[in-house]
Amino acid sequence: MLIREFTPSSLPAVPPMLLKAAMKSSFSGELPSLPNVTLRCEGLEPGSEKMDEYHRLLHWHETEHVHPAWLHCLALPLHLALLLDKGFPFKVMGLVHMENHIRQYRAIRRDEKLNVSCYFDGLRRHRLGWQVTLVTQIEVDDILVWQGKSISLVKTGDLPKRTPSSAPAELTGGEEWNLDASLGRQYAKVSGDYNPIHLYPWSARFFGFKAQIIHGMWSKGRCISAMKDQLGDNFEIKVSFRKPVFLPCNVRFNCHAERACGSFTLASEDGTSLHLSGKYQRFD
Repeated sequence: MLIREFTPSSLPAVPPMLLKAAMKSSFSGELPSLPNVTLRCEGLEPGSEKMDEYHRLLHWHETEHVHPAWLHCLALPLHLALLLDKGFPFKVMGLVHMENHIRQYRAIRRDEKLNVSCYFDGLRRHRLGWQVTLVTQIEVDDILVWQGKSISLVKTGDLPKRTPSSAPAELTGGEEWNLDASLGRQYAKVSGDYNPIHLYPWSARFFGFKAQIIHGMWSKGRCISAMKDQLGDNFEIKVSFRKPVFLPCNVRFNCHAERACGSFTLASEDGTSLHLSGKYQRFD
């Protein structure tokens, strides 16, 4: 495997990469493959004004420790650089975030020096196209403290679609959250993820959405904030993204917790549409 090293000051800038991502063409062959490369940056510090803004936006009230999902944002330059690698066979803007897994081994302080590595973990056939898994690992002093997996779908259009399933059972009760029309733009500002589907109605319609949708990682991060006491510092949390959350709207968060594990959902205000479902395991 090829390893490409970066320093914090040599990380590629996100805005130019986003422009390249919008213009990247797709592979036209029969059997695509992923580049066998790891991108690594040593000495990243998670604490910053952006992180503080991120914490406020996600209702995270810790002052010493980093929100677990912030580390996904911290690795964004490496994620984009991987997706823009000449060996990556798909359009970046065509990726649909299906699942996200986080395994945190301990709480991470804002002033720690982090070594971040990103690589692809296989390409799998899916009934609607191809599944791509991007892995992020974070070490402190050569000890793994955090790992994330983002599983995305590349639709090819050459496979039959599944018959739509019936509507989920009503998901009422729980906490109600009001999501402002500008939330996608606020999250883009702190995370660096300026995908047009999250910004304005007109930019989202260009990609086939009726209105802008909130980032999946905002939804997951907000759920993590709401479950901070249940999760503790050492945990694993897995999320499946379902129907998009069109802005503005109200959503309902529900968590069913046991002693060391639990499940949670994010649903529409009336409880008829499921936006996100997840499970967690706490390790004491």
